[in-house]
Amino acid sequence: MTSISKKQTSIGKILETRESRMGALIFLVMLYFHVGSLYVFKVGFTWTAFTIFLVSYFVKITGITMGYHRLFAHRTFKAKRWFQFYLALAGSTAIQGGVLWWASHHRGHHQHSDLGEDLHSPITHSPFHAHLGWMWSKECFKPTKHKMLDFARFPEIRFINRHYLVLILLQGVFFYGMGLALEYWFPILETTGSQVFVWGFLLSTVWTWHITFSINSICHLFGSKRYESHDESRNNWIMSILAFGEGWHNNHHKYGWSARNGFFWWEWDPTWYLLKAAEKVGFVWDLKVPTEEQLRDTL
Repeated sequence: MTSISKKQTSIGKILETRESRMGALIFLVMLYFHVGSLYVFKVGFTWTAFTIFLVSYFVKITGITMGYHRLFAHRTFKAKRWFQFYLALAGSTAIQGGVLWWASHHRGHHQHSDLGEDLHSPITHSPFHAHLGWMWSKECFKPTKHKMLDFARFPEIRFINRHYLVLILLQGVFFYGMGLALEYWFPILETTGSQVFVWGFLLSTVWTWHITFSINSICHLFGSKRYESHDESRNNWIMSILAFGEGWHNNHHKYGWSARNGFFWWEWDPTWYLLKAAEKVGFVWDLKVPTEEQLRDTL
């Protein structure tokens, strides 16, 4: 074996070790959030904590659906630079990876949907692997073919992607500090730092994880197919309600470039409604949607 080959082999082992360690780290982080969420039974329920949970979930899920998914992964619309940054920040609070990393992986998912290279397909892998396990695998952290040069050109997007882990810590401090402030200044609300930390940070994150990941696992197994999308993507109305319109998955895999996933009035798509509202006030524009003729191209 030549010295170059030995060097390449050595680098490969180092990278594999790093990728394996990253997978193990993600597993431990997710385990902490799941176990920590069980403390909801200890900290108890208040309407204040529940309201904070709902607001936190709204920010996280819309950051993923509107930002990470429909803007950064699929470029289905254009946004003012400050609003683009907000969507990247909101998506980062969902703790599903940095914005450029997430969007890059998702572009790969569409390119290889339900084929061997699709890391989160329940067809080529197990439903559990499609739902959670892929995020713990070393393959998850190997360099992707999609370099995200279209959005990596923005320094603020590179910054938020690079400092994603710091944002996780700051978010935890923010929720705990909010709870302490409410406990001190508004004792009538009967909440605490620990309660707000569990409801607003841990529980809302775990809830958003499972809603988002179910689009990979459930929506490639259960539901109806309207279009030939060359994969097993399916429309699931229950997941559309929970995931702000993302459950119209077969629609999406047919026309991934569309800013609208629910193509008809009866297909609940809150992310689309929010985008239309943002368009009205000039935050976004150039929302791409299929034509009437394209919508009739059914199975």
